[in-house]
Amino acid sequence: MSRVLVVGGGIAGLTTAIALRHAGLEATVSEAHPIGADGKGAFLTIMANGLDALRAIEAEHLVLDRSFTSNEVRMRNGHDRRLGVLSIPSPDPEHGPRTMRRADLYRVLVEEARRRGVEIQHGKRLVGTRYHGGVTAFFGDGTRIGGNLLIGADGVRSTTRTLIDPNAPQPAYTGWNIAMGAVRDALPDNHRDCYYMYFGRRATCGHITSPDGETWWFVNVPCGERDLADASPAQLRQRLGDLFAGDRIGTVQAIRATADEDLTATACYQLPTVPTWSRAGMTLVGDALHVASPSTTQGASMAIEDAVTLAQCLRDVPDTTAALQLYELLRRERVERVVRSGFRKLGPRVPGLVQRLLRDRAVTRRTRHPDIDWLHLHHIDWDSDLSATG
Repeated sequence: MSRVLVVGGGIAGLTTAIALRHAGLEATVSEAHPIGADGKGAFLTIMANGLDALRAIEAEHLVLDRSFTSNEVRMRNGHDRRLGVLSIPSPDPEHGPRTMRRADLYRVLVEEARRRGVEIQHGKRLVGTRYHGGVTAFFGDGTRIGGNLLIGADGVRSTTRTLIDPNAPQPAYTGWNIAMGAVRDALPDNHRDCYYMYFGRRATCGHITSPDGETWWFVNVPCGERDLADASPAQLRQRLGDLFAGDRIGTVQAIRATADEDLTATACYQLPTVPTWSRAGMTLVGDALHVASPSTTQGASMAIEDAVTLAQCLRDVPDTTAALQLYELLRRERVERVVRSGFRKLGPRVPGLVQRLLRDRAVTRRTRHPDIDWLHLHHIDWDSDLSATG
């Protein structure tokens, strides 16, 4: 295989290109947007399984050098009463969950991809493909590029997914947006390196304070899909404040202190299954293939796992069709189980008093016996030969 075309230059696409280069394959990344990620207040956590996958392709340092540990979640209700503490499994303290800015991860992945010889093109929006033993990708600017395989890493609204299967299911809106932000020194009394998760009367939220005193927060906002799309920073801040009026929640202090330029809101979707993963020299990774609720905290880590597993299959199985079949065999059950673990009924919901009491009791019970080792301790053995797997 001489050339792999990766469509989408986000976390999934860049990690895929890096993994392909580590496997000895040539990779080109085509990204629709004219520029890269911005520096707004969005952040993410790479879980132990995501770090394990990065370690397989000698890229773990990209996260470790720019992140901090976040090994537990302290859960509280809207009255600031402790519900429980969820300890997140990890093989050791250094390789447990790591929190970092999304823009920082994007930047270092771009730098690493280019260092390894990946060509990255911007302003290339995929509009069609043609299969002829290899695959040719056609872009909206009138250009085309050919290769042996096209990997769709083009996100929730994936064009590649539809080209593989015109009848492929589309992601469903969950009924809520996630708002995020960052502010320095807003919550000086909090413990560092652990998440605080609050279950308020109308919504849930949480925050984490980094070792240098910067607080990163999020709010799950029950609303219509486009309700926050055009909101000004002042309107968004007011909306978030109203959600927690009457609650005693520490995160609200950080929300009020966040500057306009560090506020962001994004609609949340879920996609439990994609019937057809590959066709005519094309396949999928990341959010193009599976979209889980942010409550799983596994979006980035699952994309990284996809990238490394796919690259390993292509390295070990010379026949591309057989390699893609093996990729699906190794990944489908796991990724669909991850999506199910965070699946939510669709539609915005505001729990009543009885529902809140039952929810608080359920959360307390659940944190005592977390059965999540299968999720976080997944290991990819890069040195194994997959050619005999089937």
